[in-house]
Amino acid sequence: MSHVSRSARIEGLIDELIALYLAQAADLREYAQAVVAGEGTVHLERTLRHRELQRTDLYRQFEETALHVSQASDLADRA
Repeated sequence: MSHVSRSARIEGLIDELIALYLAQAADLREYAQAVVAGEGTVHLERTLRHRELQRTDLYRQFEETALHVSQASDLADRA
């Protein structure tokens, strides 16, 4: 994978993570409001779990892509 395509991939993953974090914050806010109102929260709990699984997967992809680039750069700098 070229440097340009890796950089674009990293940028895309960061954008996806930001969007997911914002969605998780909105979900948590909605969950808190539902709890206070005494409403059911099962569907919200499922959504929270699903988004957390997505976040974990995206972050793993980010680490694999970003750290691979970082480690390669470190090795090149040492040579």
